[in-house]
Amino acid sequence: MTRTSRLSGMRGDVPGESWPPLASPRTAPLAAFFQQIERTQWLPAEEIAAGQYRQLATVVGHCARHSPSFQARLREAGLTAADLASPAGLAALPPLTRQQAQAKDPPIFCDALPPGYGPTQTVGTSGSTGEPVFVRRTSVNGLHWAAMTMRYHFWAEPDFGGGICAIRAGLKKLGRADSWGPPLSQYFETGPGYRIDIQTDIADQLAQVVAFAPASLVVYPSNLVALLDEMDARGIDLPSLRRVRTVGETLADSVRQRVVERTGASVFDCYSSEEFGYIALQCPDNRDLYHLMSETLIVEVVDEEGKPSGAGEAGRLLVTDIHNHATPMIRYAIGDYAEAGPPCPCGRGLPTLRRILGRERNMIVNPDGTRHWPLTGYARFREIAPISQYQMRQHAPDRIEMRLVVERPLTGEEEKNLLAHVGKAMGHPFTIELAYFEGPLPKGANGKFEEFMRLF
Repeated sequence: MTRTSRLSGMRGDVPGESWPPLASPRTAPLAAFFQQIERTQWLPAEEIAAGQYRQLATVVGHCARHSPSFQARLREAGLTAADLASPAGLAALPPLTRQQAQAKDPPIFCDALPPGYGPTQTVGTSGSTGEPVFVRRTSVNGLHWAAMTMRYHFWAEPDFGGGICAIRAGLKKLGRADSWGPPLSQYFETGPGYRIDIQTDIADQLAQVVAFAPASLVVYPSNLVALLDEMDARGIDLPSLRRVRTVGETLADSVRQRVVERTGASVFDCYSSEEFGYIALQCPDNRDLYHLMSETLIVEVVDEEGKPSGAGEAGRLLVTDIHNHATPMIRYAIGDYAEAGPPCPCGRGLPTLRRILGRERNMIVNPDGTRHWPLTGYARFREIAPISQYQMRQHAPDRIEMRLVVERPLTGEEEKNLLAHVGKAMGHPFTIELAYFEGPLPKGANGKFEEFMRLF
């Protein structure tokens, strides 16, 4: 069955009208919008970009009238709202920093909404920086989120008949459910679902996954590694597993490869944020690229001077929500870095990223001030010593704390060999201090775990 023909399985909610399915006023907007984005993904890139900037013009026009903070940004840049309705004009606006988004004077929120956009919902996030940002999102933003959630399922899954297990933070209903849950189950028949809180002990997590026997598993990469380690330690397999869907953290190629080799399951990755929802999804036909959700966002990859990064070049991400009439998230410096991608051979016109690299604070700083993504040599850690988990925390340009969870105390020779190996991998003689911990290393408040953190 092709992905397009799968739409024929969509059901309505008007009694007595099974085909063609008829949706009630409550469910019709999402049904219609999802079918639209099933088509827009195949538009030429130029046509997608033209639509984005038409939509952006309406948003910045509204925000220029109703957000004092956005008015000040335009004034300080010497721009008008109309200037932003093109790539060059948008690029002339300095990025919105996290500190600006936090500021209360002048307020960032719009003091009015267009008719039909209420009510709003406020979401908060600190990312991994510890600096909280609150964003108001409208009912239209909610519609986009729901439609992209359905796209996420369509792209990740060949069908919806199997069971799906999610291990996440902040889940309200745990255990087994009759379906995958809304919005997908409102329109399509699905198999059962199962939810596990991420704070559950890993051994208990694995026991619940084994008992449920899912076809698909939704999980953070760091939690996935812990499950794989537990499977190896106990000699447990998951023969039912067909797909692993990673979310919330940067997915390393080594983890993707390990899943395939250990379970035979395919891996589908997702990049999202609290501020914007879905930002990029792995292409369903080409695992080497991620498609940007351009019906919802404009995403720029720029270098340190603010110039666009070409395909294969890494840069920081600036994200613009082209549908948020409540909070002008225009060129927001989200704090993440990625590598720009080329046009995808799958034929979709949606722009691409080749890799999501991580947050700025995950970059190591050398004593000379240069920055790069840290190479720790982790692939050989288990050959050197019985290390179960590690985390690097850079406290100063010349000092790194290496936190370890180990199966037994390390010998002096093992410590010496580990430090020599890490120092060689990092390419600089940092002072590395070993610190030992019992049990899993602590996650952030959002349930995510970072293997490298710069703390200054």
